[in-house]
Amino acid sequence: MSKVTVIAGVGPGNGAAFARRFAQGGHALGLLARSAQMVEGLAAELQAGGAQSLGVPVDLTDAAAVADAFQHIRRKLGDADVLIQNAAGGLRAPFLDTPVEAYREGFELCVMAMVHCCRAVLPAMLARGAGTIVLSGATAAMRGSAGFSAFAVGKFGQRALAQSLAREFGPQGVHVAHVNIDGVIGTPRNVQRLADKPPEFFLQPADIAEAYWTLAEQPRSAWSQEIDLRPFGERF
Repeated sequence: MSKVTVIAGVGPGNGAAFARRFAQGGHALGLLARSAQMVEGLAAELQAGGAQSLGVPVDLTDAAAVADAFQHIRRKLGDADVLIQNAAGGLRAPFLDTPVEAYREGFELCVMAMVHCCRAVLPAMLARGAGTIVLSGATAAMRGSAGFSAFAVGKFGQRALAQSLAREFGPQGVHVAHVNIDGVIGTPRNVQRLADKPPEFFLQPADIAEAYWTLAEQPRSAWSQEIDLRPFGERF
């Protein structure tokens, strides 16, 4: 029986790359995002390649809707063996120009969406004593930069929650890992926006996905709880 990976926060960059890599590895895929066109289109692509996949449009900040989405995936594919928490958001603006609502929205998408998804998968993972949860972090999770206060609040909170979950559930067989994606991701939008940059300037989604696959396959005698990913030329 295929393992099941659920990706929460699927877009045309990393989310799609994660789905393709885990499908290549034989996993069935549950795909979650607000955009029905995105998740259903990607699910159809994966199905055409022979993978079991299911796209479920959902607002990841809505606890009841998230619970329903995971229940739907559970009925169709089974319990999640791997959860990739890839949702992110937060306004980039000077502090005094950032509306208060932006902090709430960033926290809801980065932290509370993670809470909702982890609460949906952890009971089954704990029951079988195995499972993997991988969180997509960012430079803002490591240091707050000028003009990124709302984004940093959400990402710092997400990293703190990842550390807490890793310490609580690691001894029970659940591998929780936070990935610091430290650089500009080569999404179609970013490549177009930064057309003067060479390919090696960007973190390539397929290469990020390979690192996530490695985390999901790590033997429990040598788990990584946090890794950094950056292009070779990135200053840090």
